[in-house]
Amino acid sequence: WDIGRGIGAAAMDLLCESIRQSLDAGLLPVIHGDACLLDDNDAGILGGDTLVEGLVGSSNNTKMKEHVRNVIFITDVAGVFSSDPKRNSNARLIRSLKVDMMTGEVAIDDNNSEEVGKMEIGGSSHAHDVTGGLKAKLGAAVTAVQCGKDVIIVQCCSTSAEKFVQGHDPSTVEEGTVITRKL
Repeated sequence: WDIGRGIGAAAMDLLCESIRQSLDAGLLPVIHGDACLLDDNDAGILGGDTLVEGLVGSSNNTKMKEHVRNVIFITDVAGVFSSDPKRNSNARLIRSLKVDMMTGEVAIDDNNSEEVGKMEIGGSSHAHDVTGGLKAKLGAAVTAVQCGKDVIIVQCCSTSAEKFVQGHDPSTVEEGTVITRKL
């Protein structure tokens, strides 16, 4: 497995094994992006979104796929919005997104109270986020959904984050964006 930044299969397998051991021990691993050594003795950033894609999407990690039940992205905002809520005070929280299993396209769920339409998906509005922002999260979410995982994006320290981490059904979460497969 190679993410194109020098993180090779051996490094990813080591990461996956330690996470699998945590799951086997009944722990809930909290993973995040961090600086790491690359295969060519250079340093780089392995984003948490990229790590999620590797954990649930790599064909080499079938054991890991069985261990991971859900994916939760805990961010500084309440979920996916119609536009950047830090730049647009009229941005609306999108409660549900659907992934087309054939194409991987993400669409606003027709059952939302929001108007169905195109989303403005960009990178991060933070200069310190070098790993792709919302676009990278949605890419990882698509991979996770295609591998049969429930995905939710919620705000750090929120009741919704706490409920999902405790194993509550995503449909019971008051605030956040649930990403599921389009039927």
